[in-house]
Order: sequence, then structure tokens, then C-alpha cells
Amino acid sequence: MPRFEHGLKRILSEVYGGFMVNTLLNTFVSFGLLDTSWILLFNFLNTLMVITFILAMPYWGTGYLLGWLLGLLVMVKIGLISTWEFIIYLGAPLVVLVIRLIKKFEEEFTYPFP
Repeated sequence: MPRFEHGLKRILSEVYGGFMVNTLLNTFVSFGLLDTSWILLFNFLNTLMVITFILAMPYWGTGYLLGWLLGLLVMVKIGLISTWEFIIYLGAPLVVLVIRLIKKFEEEFTYPFP
């Protein structure tokens, strides 16, 4: 099962890859090699990926999710993630973790009655 370090590697590689593609697209558009519609398409696909991440997060392990969050904080510190991405990428995993904690506490404090 993927652990903390796998989640950390995933966020770092995905954000770095997205940054590189975005930089290349902007460079090609600025030199007139590509139409600006490619940037719109990239932004649309990026939004779809965010939705996919949110839907997949409940299936990630807790350690993996924590590693992913640490990587997210590194990316924010570096400045590679926009504010709206940070809010979404931080909010969705926190909701998943809170739900897991609530379920865990319910299991611990539910006493079976005969």
C-alpha cells in the first residue's frame, strides 16, 4: 500500500509536470507558435484533473494523504500553486481526514449493548 513518501512524490511530480507544461504552452503562445485556445484547453483539463483528484482522495491511505499534503505545502512555499488550487487541494484532503477521524471515534466509543 502506498505510504507517506509516495504521496509526497506524487504531488511534487504532478505539480512540477503541470508547471512545465504550462510554461511551455505560454512560451509557444508568446512566440506565436500556438493559438491561445491551447491555454484554455490546458486550463480546462487541469480543472478536470482537480475534480478527479477530489473523487479519488477518499480511497487514498491516510499516510499517503499526509505525504501529499506535506508536498502541497512545499509547492505553496515555492509558489508553484495558485491560491484557488491550494484551497481546493488542501480542503478536499482535510475533509477526507476529518471524516476518517469521525468514523474512527464512532467505532471506538460505540459500545455494543446486549
